[in-house]
Amino acid sequence: MSIRTFKAANLQAALADIREQMGPDASVLHTRQIRDGWLGWLGRTQVEVIAGFRNNGEFPAPSTSDQSREQRPQDVRSIHGNRQSVTDPSMSMGASDQARDSYSMAGRFSDNVAETDPLAVDPLVGPLRQAGVPEPVIRRWLASATGFAANVGDGSNAPHDPTERLEHLQRAIARELNLCGPIRTQPGERHVVALVGPTGVGKTTTVAKLAAGFRIEARRRVGLLTIDTYRIAAVQQLKAYAEIMDLPMQVVEEPGQMQSAMDLLGDVDLVLIDTAGRSPRSDARIDQLAEFLRAAHPDETHLVLSATSSSENILSTLSGFAPVRATSVILTKLDETPHTAGVLSALTASERYLSTPLSYITHGQQVPDDIAVADAPHLVGSLLPMTPQTVSFGEAA
Repeated sequence: MSIRTFKAANLQAALADIREQMGPDASVLHTRQIRDGWLGWLGRTQVEVIAGFRNNGEFPAPSTSDQSREQRPQDVRSIHGNRQSVTDPSMSMGASDQARDSYSMAGRFSDNVAETDPLAVDPLVGPLRQAGVPEPVIRRWLASATGFAANVGDGSNAPHDPTERLEHLQRAIARELNLCGPIRTQPGERHVVALVGPTGVGKTTTVAKLAAGFRIEARRRVGLLTIDTYRIAAVQQLKAYAEIMDLPMQVVEEPGQMQSAMDLLGDVDLVLIDTAGRSPRSDARIDQLAEFLRAAHPDETHLVLSATSSSENILSTLSGFAPVRATSVILTKLDETPHTAGVLSALTASERYLSTPLSYITHGQQVPDDIAVADAPHLVGSLLPMTPQTVSFGEAA
């Protein structure tokens, strides 16, 4: 029997090579992820697949010797006992080759999922799915975790140890985070920052926290401006914060009032703009918000999102608020969510999207205490509800 080893960048490419060189009736015997280069360093992560043919219902044992390829008998059946053989008229050579090829390979995958799909045995798959992480992101994250383990020479038993596997996953996700740092101001130079987002995510409270931090700790002159005239008591809430901190504040009801309101704030170093909550599915409201922002000419626009939101809702919000051209994200309510995996799956980089810059996180209602510059330990430390933070981050973050 013929046993051959294939190496490729991913499993799909390896299977394509097997199909081309051995035909559609070859069976996958074993798969593993490897890394080339010296001792696994400075190399590429690849998939190694061992394939062969089945004889009388039994797989031949993998051999390390280099065997010559034998001619396949024309009645070899696929791995499924009930699949049609090559000699079946409905699966004869010719026009039906491609259909038979795909059909046979699909059968082998369903029977050998534990060997061909690393997700079948990874202890973190279940918790990640329960946390609402989409399947493509789970695959990408776990592949990154495996690559991280290989880099540190710790990949032999990591997939079977949930604690160690989680640590590798945390570090892998931390490397995907885009942490842009805090708002930066200079005395005597006006810097305008707007906070936007859906309703109920804590924009007004976050404005108050930022204002208090810059006023008390950074010793900056801060002015507040609100265009949130829709929500009941929204103006009064922000005005109460302004009076407590002795800050100037202006209310803008239409874009044409923006410039005069800015002038009335006086000589301030930082202007913080509070906006009304908008549904990401309301194009008219988003366009109206964008018009206000064009009049304000903000230097930064922070999209405020709740950590309690699902991955799907976060992606919907990012898409819906695209017209306002947010420069970064503030993630609120970390104290109200049992995990951050779902929300981070929408904010980290993927094959199609760059990772979203994260500026601040909030973890409570106290002004000004419960806000911090976004960092990897806080974000991935509560990645899953199964364990608390398991790793401290230094250069790896």
